[in-house]
Amino acid sequence: MKKQSGILGVCAFAFGANMALFLIKLYVGLSADSISIFSDAVNNLFDSLSGLLSLICLGAVIKSSDPSTQSIVKKSEQLLSFIMAIIVALTGFYFAYSSLERLMYPTPVWYMEKYLIMLLLTAAAKIVMWFVYRLWSKNVDSPVIKVMSFDCILDFFITCVTILTLILSKNGGYSFDAIFGLIISTVIVVSAVRMTVTGAAQLINYVSADRRNAVEEALEGLGDGIKPESVTYYADGDRISAYVRISEQELEKASGNIDKVKIECIKKADVDLIFVKP
Repeated sequence: MKKQSGILGVCAFAFGANMALFLIKLYVGLSADSISIFSDAVNNLFDSLSGLLSLICLGAVIKSSDPSTQSIVKKSEQLLSFIMAIIVALTGFYFAYSSLERLMYPTPVWYMEKYLIMLLLTAAAKIVMWFVYRLWSKNVDSPVIKVMSFDCILDFFITCVTILTLILSKNGGYSFDAIFGLIISTVIVVSAVRMTVTGAAQLINYVSADRRNAVEEALEGLGDGIKPESVTYYADGDRISAYVRISEQELEKASGNIDKVKIECIKKADVDLIFVKP
């Protein structure tokens, strides 16, 4: 329950903080007529909506008193992390399209000292948010928090690029706005694709063929003629568990070898074995 409450707290914090940053950057982006700053604002909007979505979905799941909700919460976290990664990728493609359009049709970017100060404050806010997520992650191990923490670092560098764009545009270099917009979109898309692939692998409980073979070899140590009915894999963050379905009679026959097989499985495949009866 402590972990679940911690995740809800992080999601609520992410929604409020990113919404505030979105409003500030939206004002600066529209006032300065900068596509890179506006794109950065939209990125914060998607981060805020992701936090809200996570808060609503996890809150609905955690509200249930069923003990099985523990496993549902874990899969819900992985699903939400996957959705967040896709949202970030779509944001990156949107940035690329807008930047290319601005590159073909350059328009002035209006520089003011107060815009620069506001952007510097939003960059500092992202560093503060990163520290907050780091503190939370020490007590709550969650893929959602890890994605948010990584996104903070990415957003910080993106905002630094928009600050540089605003400074360079001061002297009439309008094309810098579009060029840096393309750079931002490339970084976002590449990072989001990596997160999407990792999230998809966890979501479908992907385990490589080498690991599966190593688990099967380790299970041969149960004894001659003892074969499990089935092996089901479950991915939880960086840890992978294999649920071995085996009859009570065969489990009793292999009782002397079970600990040895578990150790061997961790050594060869880095997979935790959990034996369950039909």
